[in-house]
Amino acid sequence: MASVRFLYRRYMDYFWQMLAFRAIPYSKIRVKVHKWRGVKIGKNVMIGPQVVIDDVYPNFVIIEDGVSLAANDYILTHSKPLEYHRFLTESYVAPVVIKKNAWIAINVTILPGVTIGEGSIVAAGSVVTKDVPPFCMVGGTPAKVIKEFEMKDGVPVGFK
Repeated sequence: MASVRFLYRRYMDYFWQMLAFRAIPYSKIRVKVHKWRGVKIGKNVMIGPQVVIDDVYPNFVIIEDGVSLAANDYILTHSKPLEYHRFLTESYVAPVVIKKNAWIAINVTILPGVTIGEGSIVAAGSVVTKDVPPFCMVGGTPAKVIKEFEMKDGVPVGFK
């Protein structure tokens, strides 16, 4: 009976993922579907078209208030080696946290265990392998700090 429940859960998760994947871009429907899947999502979050949020462990993804995810982003919370590599490396699961008011540009991949700092920007085409500090811009493969925001009274006002 447990295997039937597992298969049902996997099927439904796939169904919700495909519904969110094809929903109207930047609509509340897309956010709501990901919440149904188990993703923890705050207020005023925008999710662009063809964003893939881990389909095995969606409950390990936390997206705080005011976050914007552009198109074709991938958020992964687990690592599963291919069958012929399973003896060489172990799989693991780690949460991904995207803090308040972060902006993830187009074609970004976020790997397991990463925290994107508050108010940070991840440049287009980046692969984020390590934590991103708050109020900065990162980019590249792997992503590195490009610029830091100047803070005035707790509000970012420009670049250093």
